[in-house]
Amino acid sequence: MPRVSAVEGATIVSSRGKLLGTVSEVLFHPSEPRAIGVSVTRPRMANVIARAPMYVPLTQLTPNDDGFALDAKSLPSESDGARVLGYSWDVTVQWSGMPVRSADGGAVGAVDDVTFALKDGSLSMMRVSTGILGDVAVGRLEVPGELVEGFDGGAVIISARYADLQSSGGAAKAAAKGAAVAKDAGAKVAKQAYDAGMSAAIAVGKSFKSGTGRRMLDKFKEMTRDDDE
Repeated sequence: MPRVSAVEGATIVSSRGKLLGTVSEVLFHPSEPRAIGVSVTRPRMANVIARAPMYVPLTQLTPNDDGFALDAKSLPSESDGARVLGYSWDVTVQWSGMPVRSADGGAVGAVDDVTFALKDGSLSMMRVSTGILGDVAVGRLEVPGELVEGFDGGAVIISARYADLQSSGGAAKAAAKGAAVAKDAGAKVAKQAYDAGMSAAIAVGKSFKSGTGRRMLDKFKEMTRDDDE
């Protein structure tokens, strides 16, 4: 099963081998815990003029050695893709960088990466960034797919608490060298995570028309902010 981070950046070619574009984001169902499609950055016109992104349902993509193949001569229209999904692309969500909360409302962190099945979009694992010091000293948290409940309009909800989750490991040795060193490293990691989340949100665009995206990014920034209190 691929990770979102591995799918993003992959190329998509037509049935004739023509480059159609590059995956810019993996998009998820408006509320359910499953990936449903990708947004595609198309080659620039005359290698200069940027073109509007297109959207492709996962069910229309076939993995190949370099990325994906589409069994068609061109990318589907936005309306054709929406008919396959049964809803508009406007309501789909890009999870990377989104806040993660437990079912009881407790803050857990922000989505770092997701492993999912290409066949049906089901999740097998979600990695959660814990902000300033967590990723460096402890590592990212790993949430089994069956514990991910979905998106509630403001955050990705999981049926587990922070303390119940296992860590992927971190630079505990670096933290042991001194609080100042660990704090500095943690700040750099958090800044990179925030910048990446912000860039992805701006790129998706369509998923953030309602202002929900702005609120989610503000929450992410708050959770990754260095707090000296």
